[in-house]
Amino acid sequence: MTEASVELQALCDQGVALHLQGQVEAARRCYDAVLRADPAHFDALHMLGVACLQAGQADISVALIERALAARPGEAAAHSNLATALTRLGRPEAAIASCERAIALHPDFAEAHSNLGDALHALGRPGDAARAYEAAIALKPAYAVPRYNLGRALFALKRPEDALASYEAAIALSADYAEAHNNRGVVLAALDRPEAALASFERAIALRPDAAEPHNNRGKTLIDLNRPEEALASYQRATQLKPDFAEAWNNLGSAQLALQRGDAALASYDRAVALGPDDAEAWNNRGIALYGARRLDEALASCETAISLKPDFAEAHYYRALSLLALGRLGEGFGAYAWRWRVAGRNRPILPGRLWEGESLAGKSILVHCEQGYGDSLQFIRYARPLAAMAARLTVLAPAPLVRLFRSIPGLEVCSALVRDDIDFHVPLMCLPRLLGTTLATIPAEVPYLAPEPADIARWTERLGAREGSIRVGLVWAGDSRRQHRAAHAIDRRRSLRLAQFAPLGEVARARFFSLQKGEPAAQALTPPGGLRLIDWTDELHDFADTAALIAGLDLVITVDTAVAHLAGALARPVWVLSRFDGCWRWLNGRADSPWYPTARLFHQPAPGDWDEVIDRVAAALASFARP
Repeated sequence: MTEASVELQALCDQGVALHLQGQVEAARRCYDAVLRADPAHFDALHMLGVACLQAGQADISVALIERALAARPGEAAAHSNLATALTRLGRPEAAIASCERAIALHPDFAEAHSNLGDALHALGRPGDAARAYEAAIALKPAYAVPRYNLGRALFALKRPEDALASYEAAIALSADYAEAHNNRGVVLAALDRPEAALASFERAIALRPDAAEPHNNRGKTLIDLNRPEEALASYQRATQLKPDFAEAWNNLGSAQLALQRGDAALASYDRAVALGPDDAEAWNNRGIALYGARRLDEALASCETAISLKPDFAEAHYYRALSLLALGRLGEGFGAYAWRWRVAGRNRPILPGRLWEGESLAGKSILVHCEQGYGDSLQFIRYARPLAAMAARLTVLAPAPLVRLFRSIPGLEVCSALVRDDIDFHVPLMCLPRLLGTTLATIPAEVPYLAPEPADIARWTERLGAREGSIRVGLVWAGDSRRQHRAAHAIDRRRSLRLAQFAPLGEVARARFFSLQKGEPAAQALTPPGGLRLIDWTDELHDFADTAALIAGLDLVITVDTAVAHLAGALARPVWVLSRFDGCWRWLNGRADSPWYPTARLFHQPAPGDWDEVIDRVAAALASFARP
């Protein structure tokens, strides 16, 4: 070796020493100086390629390491590092070939086996990747990286408990392994251990505060823990650290939507789809935000874009259906509404007979089952009468509080538990509008279609006593909180009021108010706002038939969008419905009347959360209604 070669090698070795100390830029200057003198210097080419790889310059790294290997093709470490660069460039097949060359040269090279696992995982072969990682671990048990990557492969193989053990083994070997703490949190979240997941994400952030992914994952867990304000801050930090992080923008929009910041949410979703135009979830979420903003045609278009990207995307089909229904395009909407069964968490019950899809029912029996809430059942039980005329026997399976009232429809057998299985067909109640061809013009709106028992009416009439020049008004100020269901609970928070907010109604001199409120909010009747004379007999209302009998003696029902609205409408009693800004599809868009209930009047919020304006309008209307 010449004196010049010795000096160049010494300069390259100095670069390697600096590199190992983390002084990468100084190391690169050494490598560059060596290469100016000897462009084919293997060590300088190889190590400069490694430095470029660490700097995120995988394309330059590949070119440099390939030049190094052209000079010395028998170097296993260079083949292994080339594989890493090729994997990052999205060339996993070439990376596998490089790893196999490294392993052929050095069969006990643990890092090459680990890099082979990375390439196989990138190619969508997690089982083969896991075996490669296990080989690396067997060769070098104290090597944390393959244990971490084995966790990734095991999670992809839907083995979360094993993945968790692998991440924890990596952390035991390297306590400051931020990526392992982050991925451990992902697995814990999947195992429904959100508090533990949150701790893992926060540890990852403490170790790598500039990494966007743990902030994004922390946000998702905080949403699961119903802490949207904190989640919002996490998503905002993720987008600050990584402005092109499409998933974090999408999640930020969802947190903003949960906090009723619709305009901000829409802006975040717009950013997400700009960064990831092929992300069906972001397009669907954008559609949900537009639906909430009552921009229904745009919501429909956004959901349809999501479906074009992912044709089996059930939630996008579901929100497409809601948009169509709210637009009054009932034929299309009820057709698309069949996708509700494929949305996560909704399963068809197993019932006797075949699912009815419109076949002749002559001489046949059919079971109709109530599939959703009380309000839906009260609204759509109207279809039982025409269906009963088509079948030899019609049985309705309904929640117990509805059974007695539903028996007022002639020709029905109504039960809360199925006691017979000699049934030819079954059908979900909310499939009937589609199967019976409902359009906006053909809604069966003849009311009343439900009736309380005469004896119950007589009992409540006596209880109500003389009018004494007043009008009788029933009040419902809140729905069922449904805290166990996050999305439903969020809707209830937007539709429900506190009784205290009804105070302006108490200024109507001739009005006497009767509570129809059930559930936890009913306790507010004990302390009504000053001036509002409220009579509370709800302890005597044991089912909807009892409530119907009391409503029969009232002049008006004022209610938020809950089951009593449908009950009063089905009884043909005057009912005023207080509808949130992003109102339910069944009230259509901006209408003050309802084609479903001729006696209903709608009072919509003019802006999200603005109940004061609604109550002021209701109070003025009530004053007119109460005039002698």
